[in-house]
Formats: sequence, C-alpha cells, structure tokens
Amino acid sequence: MPSRSSLCKAALALAPLLVPLPALADDPGRIAVGARLQTTMANGVPANDMPGYGVYGLYRLNDQWAVGLSVDRTEFDYEEPARRLGIPLDPAADPIDAKAEATIISASVERSFSAPEASREWFLGGAVGVADTDVPDITGPTATGGTFEIHTEVDRELIVSLLGGVRQRFAERWFAEFTLRADQHFAAWEPEDRVSGATARHDDYFAYGFHLGIGYRF
Repeated sequence: MPSRSSLCKAALALAPLLVPLPALADDPGRIAVGARLQTTMANGVPANDMPGYGVYGLYRLNDQWAVGLSVDRTEFDYEEPARRLGIPLDPAADPIDAKAEATIISASVERSFSAPEASREWFLGGAVGVADTDVPDITGPTATGGTFEIHTEVDRELIVSLLGGVRQRFAERWFAEFTLRADQHFAAWEPEDRVSGATARHDDYFAYGFHLGIGYRF
C-alpha cells in the first residue's frame, strides 16, 4: 500500500493539471466554425437577389479582435441579358434569365463589443473576398422571328464588405448568429449575342443583405 508521503507527492504532481479545469468550462474558445444561409439584394444588374450558403471559421486574437476565413456558394438569376443587349423581344413572352453560380472565398476581421464570457456578443467587422462566377449560355426567340445566343464573360470579382451583427450562445459552446452586410462588388460582366454581335458591359454594383448561421467554439 502506498505511503502517505507518496500519496501527497502524487497529489502535488497532479495539482497543476487539475487547477485549470474549472476555467476551461467557462472559456468560450478561441476557434469557432460554423455554417450559414444568406441572401443579398442588388438593383437588378446583374441580379435582384442572390441567395447562398457557406462555411466559415474565426480565430480570436484577444478579447476584442478576431480574424476569419469563409467559403460561400451562391446561385442566382442573371436578369434578362437579352434585354440588356437591346435585342427586340416579345413583351408578352416570359423573361429568359441565365442561372449564374459563384464561389466566394473571403478573409475577414471583426471587433467584439461584449465581454468574452457574455452569452450575447455584438460585433462589427469587414471582409475582402474573391468571387469566381460562371454564367451558362442562353438562347431564345426574338420579336422579329430570329433567335439569340448569349455568352457572358465574367471577370473575377473583388468584394469588399462591411459586417455587423450578434451571436447568441445557447449552450456551453454552441451559438447562433445573425449578421447584416453591405457588399461592394468590383466586377466586369460582358454579355455578347453570338447571332447579332451585340455586346454590353456591367461594371461595379452594390448589394446588401443578411446571413443566419450556427456554429461551435472549441
């Protein structure tokens, strides 16, 4: 049977490992990962609304500042490119949109205005993203009895965003998030009708919206 001195020595050796345990239960964690659903709205050129989804991660530098990375996917209607090109269309016909798809990779920084242990966290931040957008060719009838075939080239977009929102912890490490956002897209969309040769160009545009997310800290 171990002696009393041996037990005391063992207890003293284990003490440094046991002391931090209560603090860990209250520590919200420096790393957070989550998934989100989002939608942004624009003025119709090139789109009206752009719903999407994504995943993101945050690393807390200190009690106030955090940096993050995200990957988002959005699918939306490129609104009536034939009309943008001035192609004569039957006004009674249904609009013909192109189904655009974009993958956006962003880096962000944010500042918290709440204590680290608070159950509700308010924050403001900014992000810079790069979007790769694909727009399939579309065809349709013209009002003069012909057809159009529109191909659209889209340069890689730079997106600068302002963010603000709130996170609500509903368990020891789980949280829900609501974020408002304003996005300035630096872009160049160039549709061309391969039948008539008509061309156009859409440059920078502004969008705004929100996202809802759920995440976990560890």
